[in-house]
Amino acid sequence: MRKLIKYAVVVVLTALWCLPGYAAETKAGTVGFKFLDIGVGARPLAMGETFVAIADDATSLFWNPAGIAQVEKFEAIAAYTSWPADIHLYSGGVVYNMPNFGAVGLSFTNLYTGEMNITSPEFPDGRGTFTAGDWAAGLTYARFLTDRFSFGATFKLIHETLCDYGDYNVNGWAADIGTHYDTGYRSIRIGMSIMNFGPDMRYEVDNDQDGKTSEDKIDGQDNDGDGLVDEDPEEATLPLPLSFRVGLAMDVLDLEANRVTLLAELMHPSDNEERYLFGAEYWYSDMLALRTGYKVNADEGGLTAGAGIKLVSETLGSVSFDYAFTDFGRLDQVHRGSFSISF
Repeated sequence: MRKLIKYAVVVVLTALWCLPGYAAETKAGTVGFKFLDIGVGARPLAMGETFVAIADDATSLFWNPAGIAQVEKFEAIAAYTSWPADIHLYSGGVVYNMPNFGAVGLSFTNLYTGEMNITSPEFPDGRGTFTAGDWAAGLTYARFLTDRFSFGATFKLIHETLCDYGDYNVNGWAADIGTHYDTGYRSIRIGMSIMNFGPDMRYEVDNDQDGKTSEDKIDGQDNDGDGLVDEDPEEATLPLPLSFRVGLAMDVLDLEANRVTLLAELMHPSDNEERYLFGAEYWYSDMLALRTGYKVNADEGGLTAGAGIKLVSETLGSVSFDYAFTDFGRLDQVHRGSFSISF
C-alpha cells in the first residue's frame, strides 16, 4: 500500500515539475477543446472554482477524480450553463461506490452553439445554417488507498465539430488524475488534480463537393492553415487544455448547526498564467448553503456567488439544488445551475 501511495505522489509531483516548462512555451489561444475548461456544477463554480480540496460529491468527476471515493453509495448530478454568445453547456454524471472495490463514475458533457448563418462574399446574408459543438464522455475509478488518502483517474473520449456543414471533425481521448488527502489536523484537506492530459489532436477536413480534402487542392496555397502549402506530409496539431490544480480546504467553524469552510487553490493552465482562486462555503443545519469566491488573474471577471438547498429523506436519500453566478466583466454575467440526488 505504501508503494501505491508513493507512486501516486511521484506521478503528481512529476507532472507539477514538467507543467511550468510546458506552459512557458505556449500562450493564450494555442490550445483546442476549450470546452473542457468550462467548469461543471454550481457548487464549485459559486466558490470561485475551488473544489479539488473538498471533492466530496459527484461533481468531483469534473474537478478531481479522487473525490468520488467519498461518495457514500450512489449519486447523480445534472448541470446546465448558459454561456456568452448563446452557447449552452449540458453536463451529467453518476457515481456508484462499491465496498471493497472502490467508486466508479460515468460523466458526459455536451456544448452546443445553436444554428449560425453560412456567409460568404457572394452571400453576405447567408445561404443556410450550420452548427458547431463538442462532447466528452468519461469513465472514472477511485478508491481509498488508506483511511485518509484517495487516488482516482478518468479516461474520456472527446469529439469536436467545428462545422457540421463541411465536416470539420476530430476525435480523441484525454485523461485526468487526482489525489485527495485528509490530514486529520484541524480539518485541513489537500487536493491535487491534472486535467486533460492526452495527445495533440489532428482535424479531419472534408469540405469539398467532390469529396477531396482541402489539402488536395493544387493551388499552391495553405488551405488547411498549418503554415505549409498543399500536399504537405503532416497536418497541424492542436494540444489539449492541460491544467494542474492544487488546493487546501479548512473548516474554520464547525458547530452543530453552522459550518464555514474556507478554500484556496492554485490553477496552472498550459496556455495561460497561473490563477489564484479563493472560496468560502457556509452551511446551516446541512440544509441551506451560501457560497462566494474570487478568481485572481482571470481573463474576465473574478467575483462568484451562489446558494444551495439540500432536502433529506430517511427513505429516499437527499436531493440538492444549487445555483451559481459569475460576473465575466465585458462578457456579461453567467448563470449556472445543477441538480443532484444521492442515497
